Order: sequence, then C-alpha cells, then structure tokens
Amino acid sequence: MSGAATGERFHVQVEVVAWATTFVGGDGNERKAFEVGASPGDTVRSVLKRLSGRFPALDGALWDRGSGELGEHIEVAVNDALLGIHHTLASPVKAGDHILLMGQFMGG
Repeated sequence: MSGAATGERFHVQVEVVAWATTFVGGDGNERKAFEVGASPGDTVRSVLKRLSGRFPALDGALWDRGSGELGEHIEVAVNDALLGIHHTLASPVKAGDHILLMGQFMGG
C-alpha cells in the first residue's frame, strides 16, 4: 500500500528550469529540483504554495497578486502535461508526481 493510501506524508518533486531558476537561487541556465512534502488531500496549488512560500521571488512571479491565481509568465506541467490538460491547480497530488515550472519564452 502506498504512503498516500495510508495517510502518510510523501514527497512531490518540483523542478524549476530555464530562466525561472533565478527565482529560486539559480542562474537561469540550470535546473533546480526540490522535494516538497505533501499529505493526502494536498493539491497542485498547495504544493506550489508551499514551495513558493520558501522563495519570495518565486512567490511574486508565480502568483497574480490580484486574483491569487497563477501569473502569466511561468508555465506549469504536471507529469509532463501542461496544467489544464490532465490536471488543474485543484488536482490532488500523489507520491511520485512531478511538477515542472518553466519560464515562458516570449519574443517578437
């Protein structure tokens, strides 16, 4: 039986890539990976809030201050699918889930 099934805490891996790593102490060129503690009932939102609470710059970049929803400059993927395809911020997380934060690339 998995930890999530027994009510035990587990970890979700959150990886930050490209220029978004500057919000978590990186130089914008490498990947930074974090294991974020979670419990049954936690969601993608609660995991991201927990991580962004550790990094004020990420918190400011990830969340829109007016709405409290995701800002527009960082894409979120859960288990290799962009948010909104198979998961939403309200989707429950489970042991082994992988959340990826990547800065959007814009140009003209």
